[in-house]
Amino acid sequence: MHTKKELSEKLLQAKIVPLKSLGQNFLVNKEICEKIINKAKSLKPDFIYEIGPGLGALTSGFLDEQSKLVLVELDKGLVEYWQKQNLNIIHADALKLNWSELLKQHSSDNTLLVSNLPYSIAASLVIELSELSPTFKFMVLMFQKEVALRILAKVRDEDYGFLTVVANTFWRIEKLIDAGPQDFYPVPHVGSRVLCFTKQDTSIDKSKFINFVKLSFSQRRKYLIKNLSQQFDLSMLEKTFSNLGINPKSRAQDIDLLVFERLFKNLSI
Repeated sequence: MHTKKELSEKLLQAKIVPLKSLGQNFLVNKEICEKIINKAKSLKPDFIYEIGPGLGALTSGFLDEQSKLVLVELDKGLVEYWQKQNLNIIHADALKLNWSELLKQHSSDNTLLVSNLPYSIAASLVIELSELSPTFKFMVLMFQKEVALRILAKVRDEDYGFLTVVANTFWRIEKLIDAGPQDFYPVPHVGSRVLCFTKQDTSIDKSKFINFVKLSFSQRRKYLIKNLSQQFDLSMLEKTFSNLGINPKSRAQDIDLLVFERLFKNLSI
């Protein structure tokens, strides 16, 4: 863990310049780092992956467990930095990595992902990891606060949408801690929030369900039945809505998680 001054000096020594294009805002708040690390360790994972380790604000808390720690980093300079520390690091874009193949290599499915996520990839990564099988058992992730609010939104909230339904169908999610702009270097323009994810077992076809929810929210102002009619027969939709007690004038944001699951299962028969 570094103060802003220490981090600035270390970046200079390592000849690393924070790249805005990669969303590099390094965490410099000791209390927040410790809370993330302690939460991650309390889950007792057999394997730990960290996306975007930076110069080790979180990584340093896992160095006593190097044998089960894997870092994922896109910045070549930071990859070289960690290679010099003899840590297991993968030089890759987290959104292009074959996570399924990586996770299949482990003898245990008790895996954890931890990250101060680049804001630009956060929502997409949650969707991708929700669809995977196998996927992580736990995730402790830092998000732009706006994205975190979308993930934890309630039905009929303005923020309730595709991301909300997918994330909460496949994970049990809780808030851990908030972080302000001053807790990072360089200082971003927005606040952040750390969320903890625990995988929920489900028999739903993940890929088909995600596509179904995406279609449901494809045009938020239109009635749900209108959006779904792009793929399903209208008379079948009307009958299914009637059987499930769904108002045909409902929009996707009016439908809670359990009703989405029931609707999907009935239309998938």
